[in-house]
Amino acid sequence: MPMMHDVENDPGNPQDRVVSGDGAGQEPRAPGGAGAPRSRDYIHPVSIGDVHLTNNLMLAPMAGYTNVAFRLIAKEVGGCGLVATEMVAAIGRETRGQTERFRVLTRNLPQERPIAMQVYGREPELCAETAAALEKAGADIIDLNCGCPVKKAKQSGCGVALMREPEHVGRIVKAMVAATSRPVTVKMRLGYDAQNRTMLEVAQASVENGALALCVHARTGESKHGVPVDLSGLAEVRRATPARIPVFANGSMDTAAAIRAAKDEAGADGYMIGRAACGDPWLFRNLMAELSGGKRYQPSISERRALLARHFDLILDLYGEERGVRVMRKYAFFYCNGLPGVRKFRGDFCRLASRDDFARATDAFFGQLERGEITGEAEHVTLVEDESEAGS
Repeated sequence: MPMMHDVENDPGNPQDRVVSGDGAGQEPRAPGGAGAPRSRDYIHPVSIGDVHLTNNLMLAPMAGYTNVAFRLIAKEVGGCGLVATEMVAAIGRETRGQTERFRVLTRNLPQERPIAMQVYGREPELCAETAAALEKAGADIIDLNCGCPVKKAKQSGCGVALMREPEHVGRIVKAMVAATSRPVTVKMRLGYDAQNRTMLEVAQASVENGALALCVHARTGESKHGVPVDLSGLAEVRRATPARIPVFANGSMDTAAAIRAAKDEAGADGYMIGRAACGDPWLFRNLMAELSGGKRYQPSISERRALLARHFDLILDLYGEERGVRVMRKYAFFYCNGLPGVRKFRGDFCRLASRDDFARATDAFFGQLERGEITGEAEHVTLVEDESEAGS
């Protein structure tokens, strides 16, 4: 994760790296705490330690998706309060390939900040080393992955497998907090499976050892996307966690109704969105509009086309043409989903092999739309189908 314009990330003085916005100087607001927001205040500033977010909508870390190009688009178009990198594995011995991968995964630009970077691992010492490296790479917030449900994570004792070891999670968090000046957070689930709902124990161990925010995917590790979230479990975590520690909701937080329920039923302080953001760059913007009584924004065909071209250029800058074209295949549908003829367009983009192929495919599809040659009903396709690519 030829390159985008280089940005040197100097950790400098921690106070110089606080990212301020409309919420500067405000404490996190939680149900029952001083200054708790009214129930209708679904979107508001929130603080994680000394990092102040202008709003409480966040882009989730997703393996294979949340590179710097996609994050920049989500920030510019959607206006979310926080973006996150793909998870970074805590591996001790450095190799040439590992160093390059770390550089790509952590590449960031000033325009997308504040930014969270996520540690994936289980050895406290290695997770601490990785946290320190992420601070040097420019992280404003450093997160521990306790939610990834894929088979590889479970077999290695990482991701959601850590939900079976609350005390060990505490040890990891303690080591990470000692290694960095940045706020440490934990992204978790309700438990490893339905028989092992350890969210309260993991939350307690995390906070007692210095975590400054929790993000709870309101499903257990064996639950697939599409299974209804369990807001009662999220509510338990919120009630058991000090009011000064924000608790964010994750898992199908992609509609105004879902966000209202997470707030009203569970007291969520904010909302993290992953898979749904991979199908709609304008999602965050529209959720903020709906939740404040505004109208949804409907981008024009020409705007979709221009943003797709910009995204493609960013991807090529990051990866180069050969790999970048392959990476771009899975993003191309963002800009045409919900338009007539998208299924054919998807097929064309799955076969992209060069910059010229991209130009031909976009000229053909958007040109026909603009000339009125493609008609019919709107078509929607599933953009993220592999659980391994969907994050935690």
